[in-house]
Amino acid sequence: MRTILRQPLLCYTLVAAAVLRLCATVGFAPLWFDDSFEYVGVAQRMQPYPVRPSGYSFLLAALEPLHSFAAVAVVQHAMGLGTGVMVYALLRRRLPHIPQWAAVAASAPTLFDAQQIFFEHAMLSDVFFSFLVTGAITAVLWEPRLSDRRALVCGLLLAVATLTRSIGMVLLVLLAVHLLLTRPGWRPALVMLVATTLPLGCYATWYATIHGRPALSSGTGVWLWARTMPFMECDRFAPPPDEAVLCTSQPAKERPRSPYFIWSSWSPLRNVPGHRVESRADLFQPEIDALAQRLAFRALSAQPGSYLTTVAADLQQMLKWRRGSDPRGVDIGYNRYAFPNTRQPLPGDDVRIPGATVGGDLRVYERGPVKVDFFEPLASVMRVYQTYVFIPGPVFAILLLVASVTTVAAAGNRRWRVASRVAFLPMAAALALSIAPVLITSYDVRYLLPALPWLPMVLVVSCSAIFSHPSSGQVDATARIKGIAN
Repeated sequence: MRTILRQPLLCYTLVAAAVLRLCATVGFAPLWFDDSFEYVGVAQRMQPYPVRPSGYSFLLAALEPLHSFAAVAVVQHAMGLGTGVMVYALLRRRLPHIPQWAAVAASAPTLFDAQQIFFEHAMLSDVFFSFLVTGAITAVLWEPRLSDRRALVCGLLLAVATLTRSIGMVLLVLLAVHLLLTRPGWRPALVMLVATTLPLGCYATWYATIHGRPALSSGTGVWLWARTMPFMECDRFAPPPDEAVLCTSQPAKERPRSPYFIWSSWSPLRNVPGHRVESRADLFQPEIDALAQRLAFRALSAQPGSYLTTVAADLQQMLKWRRGSDPRGVDIGYNRYAFPNTRQPLPGDDVRIPGATVGGDLRVYERGPVKVDFFEPLASVMRVYQTYVFIPGPVFAILLLVASVTTVAAAGNRRWRVASRVAFLPMAAALALSIAPVLITSYDVRYLLPALPWLPMVLVVSCSAIFSHPSSGQVDATARIKGIAN
């Protein structure tokens, strides 16, 4: 790793990326979203949260002795830089014939994309999740043969990633398929199995002691119900009266996106008889969740075409040019995907996690007042940067398509088995992390972040495999050193 960091082009690139993050850190106080306040509340009163796993709250709790949300943002900026370095290092490690400039180009979107920098500065789990996923894939692919040590590291990172965002369960399946295809031997596979399942099992047991049943989170039925609400027509399948309370008479064309059916004050989830809803977590009570799941299954059975149409419409949002809010808009305070231009107060008296108000939790963590703030001229610099420097939605979609096609094409080239082995797991992860959330919940620009490091890398690997004509000696450097190349 020291040798890699001494390479001039990468060092210059990292310095430029670090300067941008320094501008964001000096120009803006940490950025806030509605989910952020729940993460902080769980960190203050550590618990297995029913709405989502508590992995990011573990990170906040670990950093609480610093008593600074700005320090949390700095750590997340370091994670962003580290993610880019891992992409570069993996390319140079496994495919040393690839030019240094190509490896730097593969890491550039993660290092310089304005949305990436924005989310690094926000109190959200996405950058932490992306860093963990990148680390796990890098550990698996670092050498041709999977060692016990790297299997342990990968398993632990994937476990923490799954405890940070439940979509990590998809990666567990992909990794299992990867192990079946590569056949690393029973010992690394067993080590990875234990390293992954033991933390998840401990968390599920902890969850059971609090909520009565083992799980990583609750609300599977609620999320699925919300996914069906934009198109559900209860008149078509006549649900039982207890389920019908979760239906809506609003015309389908006038309905909002799926998440609004959960979080809005008018949510039908708040009208289930016999259940009192005082906090967001109460929306995920087991009885409400089971009721929502039954109704969702009825809707999916009666309207499969409507579900596919809804999913397709959400996937089309990837084609929007701007992946976040336009920074040139007005009155951007917090809870928007653009650096703020107004100083709006945070919801101080709201209660998100029972036991204290949002304002109380923030003051305890920070040991002082917390507010949305920015400082000129660096704030304006970052707003201008976010206006022009980002991966546009259509480019992201094209990268997803082209990387998939070139990966398959490279796999057909028998001379480039190493390249295809390096490309397939990242490509599968990028596809899964981009599409799975749309199938389960809805489209959100945040959900594309973990795929950002891998699409350019896969494209570089696959194009190199297809268009390059290396000499017979240009094989995997690690395989050559260890004498295990075919």
